[in-house]
Amino acid sequence: MLRSLALVFLASLAACATVAKPKKGTALVEASPLFSELANTAAFDHGCPEERVLFMRMSVNTFDLDVCGAVRRYKMFGSFGSGFTYLDVTSLYPASSLPPPLSK
Repeated sequence: MLRSLALVFLASLAACATVAKPKKGTALVEASPLFSELANTAAFDHGCPEERVLFMRMSVNTFDLDVCGAVRRYKMFGSFGSGFTYLDVTSLYPASSLPPPLSK
């Protein structure tokens, strides 16, 4: 059992390693099909066209996005087998912890 869990964990790490991080300021819909659900969620949540949802930075499961000029932080929940859900958690962080919006 432990061995199979370890193999699943290693396989998930390998899958994560193959996803290239977009460049800062890249529209998520242009970056990768894997980010299209996040772009769609942020666009829907804020009434913004997907083309104006721009990548800023990411950590393991947290994404900072410029959504029509406003910085929003999203967290990813879920798993590779069942899919992911993205939740806007911006209000849980002080404004000083967020990066400034991208200038156009």
